[in-house]
Amino acid sequence: MNSNRQEELKRLFVDTRLSELLHIKKENDYPEKSYSSLRFTPNNYRIRAIELWEHKAGQYFRIYHANQIPIEVKNQINEITGQFSSATRYSNFRADYQQICSDLFNILSSDFIIDTARQNPILTRNSNYEGLELPDVDTTESDVLGVTFSWKEIIAISEDSSDDNNLKKELSRTGIYLQRSSDGVSRYVGSAYSDGGILYRWLKHLKSNGDAKHLNLFILENGYSNVEFTVLEFTTKEKALQNESRWKRTLGTVNTAFYDGNRLNNN
Repeated sequence: MNSNRQEELKRLFVDTRLSELLHIKKENDYPEKSYSSLRFTPNNYRIRAIELWEHKAGQYFRIYHANQIPIEVKNQINEITGQFSSATRYSNFRADYQQICSDLFNILSSDFIIDTARQNPILTRNSNYEGLELPDVDTTESDVLGVTFSWKEIIAISEDSSDDNNLKKELSRTGIYLQRSSDGVSRYVGSAYSDGGILYRWLKHLKSNGDAKHLNLFILENGYSNVEFTVLEFTTKEKALQNESRWKRTLGTVNTAFYDGNRLNNN
């Protein structure tokens, strides 16, 4: 890991007060690609990360963002001194890094940009959910194991058609998944082994739970706002049902008797 790059990014983040507006989700270093980054939690600005890159022409600073970034935010970022290239998801700079980050703070902290960012919702394109406002999801992430998703995040991931939607690629694999209540008490284990993988199966759940009668009753009682989705493991199509049964036994989710609100697999 290049500790100098990482320390410089963290220093800039704190010293220029960007830490008051953005929150670090992950600190990454990519020696094979010669850059380091601070990745941020979802935010109204749709700023994903700040990065330091090494290049034969000299080191440069990158502001990385979602392709749905409000156009007013993108335009003002591109006016920062030192910008030498810009693309759909980033802007690159060669100038004083302290000044770049200070200028970015001034942009993001202005009343105009704060109001603009708040009034720039992502609306679903699916007629089944017409008018639904979707959350900002960083679909360039590729880690899904141990990560929970809400039903709105599932729709947002499925509707993001960008080439670097890594979440969609990962979740389209064959595997075993868990639907659980937010407190973790109520649980349902399922498997996905058809085209589209786990993501396709989750989208089907949002429309209908089929013959999963205990799960159906739980959703009728509580709605999907109280449900989290997560991947338990990826597997092959041949082992999907066998591994699903193992997870049901491990988590104790099967209840062949009357609905009890906790064990949501009826077989």
